[in-house]
Amino acid sequence: MSGFGNNQAVALEDFIQAVQSQLDTAQTRMSLKAQNDKLPLTFAIRDIAMDLKAHVELADGEVRIRPAQPQDKDTTVLRIGFTAITKPMIEENAIQLAVDDDQDVSLDSLGDDLAPDERRRLEGIGVRTVAKLEEMRRRGLAGSVGRITRLPVDKLESVLSRATRPMVDDVSSESDNSGSSELRQRLRVRGRNLLRDGVPPRVAIGGREVGVVQASDDLILLEPGPDQFAGQMSLEYDPRARTEVWFDQSQLSSFGMAGADMTRPGNGGTQ
Repeated sequence: MSGFGNNQAVALEDFIQAVQSQLDTAQTRMSLKAQNDKLPLTFAIRDIAMDLKAHVELADGEVRIRPAQPQDKDTTVLRIGFTAITKPMIEENAIQLAVDDDQDVSLDSLGDDLAPDERRRLEGIGVRTVAKLEEMRRRGLAGSVGRITRLPVDKLESVLSRATRPMVDDVSSESDNSGSSELRQRLRVRGRNLLRDGVPPRVAIGGREVGVVQASDDLILLEPGPDQFAGQMSLEYDPRARTEVWFDQSQLSSFGMAGADMTRPGNGGTQ
């Protein structure tokens, strides 16, 4: 609520969200105290009402409020009430999304892709991980997320593309005749994000596409041409977030590098 401290107008929903966030924190503290101190939870906050004396402004279709000073006149009194609701009421009216996995990538890991204020807006609607943001996009809710958080949809799409781009940790070769008389050499690529919505990324070596024989989230098996066992490999779901790696399996030797040395995120252009 830095805007209030500077006597600047803030969006009404930001004010309500800030109050709600602090109420959530207070509730969590009471619950933890009851659990850790072995004390009975003898009270709880059920309803809260507040009167806010403020100036109400309308800018670009958004209601904004600015706290009134003691000497101000012609101010508006906003009466805001928070009341308790039950879990069945929440489940009846809310869209069911998967619970966050503790091992999932936090939005904080996106670095400069999202400003701190933008991350706070997403966290304010329960989106704290990359997987949750991807789930909402997959369910066609990106537009709603954009409107609620005032983040452009194209920025959300761009952030997701970079956050979920293919990552390569190791490239090795293997032989496979699959019961036929012809011995084939294949490339085994290990990494992360190698499957999106059940579809592997587009893979090219030396600028030519390579067929994907098998794919999972952490492994893809490629069937390259005779001249595609060394060079630059590119993997992409979206040209804005391409991953490029250099490798050499031309001697069919076991060859692998750490992902930090091997993987270079592309920007959609030639690197």
